[in-house]
Amino acid sequence: MEPGSLSRLLFGSPISVRAARGYDPAIDHLDGVVRELIEMLRAEHGDASRAFKQAERELGDVLAMEGAVDGRADDAAVACKRGILLFALWRDPDVADRFRATDAALLDDLQTRVLPLVGPLFLANIGQRPDAFVALCATMTTLWPGEPFCIPRPSAPPSSCAAADPEASIEA
Repeated sequence: MEPGSLSRLLFGSPISVRAARGYDPAIDHLDGVVRELIEMLRAEHGDASRAFKQAERELGDVLAMEGAVDGRADDAAVACKRGILLFALWRDPDVADRFRATDAALLDDLQTRVLPLVGPLFLANIGQRPDAFVALCATMTTLWPGEPFCIPRPSAPPSSCAAADPEASIEA
């Protein structure tokens, strides 16, 4: 996998690349990633598992989503596939390790700063807005890289957070 491939899968190719082809070529690779996730789940849970069968049905439905333009996935389908990849990066270390060699900085940022904050909100809303999940993750990683969001540590009191000290975020 080439450097920057995770970023292109999650957030799209540069507009200059899209304009030359008329669409984002990174979208074509999302189906392969979702198929690989299905196979990882099959290996982990087995074909007979009810949980696997349900996941396979749901992921298959997302793979079957198409748009009206040239048989390519529309925005909703792309958001679903990107949301699946973000969720897998957050919850499955094996999926994350696949991208570590080429996209370690983005992966670390997503795993330590962005997904611990955004992921629970996505789950609290029953995963109904993958487009918002992807857009928020993209915004946080591109517009506010390294920003110390107020994420409470599990062992800390409820009122404390990583950025509770206003002086800690001021750079000299």
